[in-house]
Amino acid sequence: VVVLLTHPNIKESRANKALMDAISDMGEVAIYNLYEMRMEDAFNAEIWSTIISHASALVFSVSVLFGCRLLLY
Repeated sequence: VVVLLTHPNIKESRANKALMDAISDMGEVAIYNLYEMRMEDAFNAEIWSTIISHASALVFSVSVLFGCRLLLY
């Protein structure tokens, strides 16, 4: 299972941090925090193609508050 975390400040988060803490020790789960990755890696289609093609499931974890703010602009 691949989890793509897209939260601008996971340390201050409540819900997303709780979710990440709960699943971080699971052996079959790989968490990728896009905000902590280098820009070159976060937007590298070859890397993501390989990662996603080997995953049994893909989970997007998005900050609802942050997403709503983007819609307001």
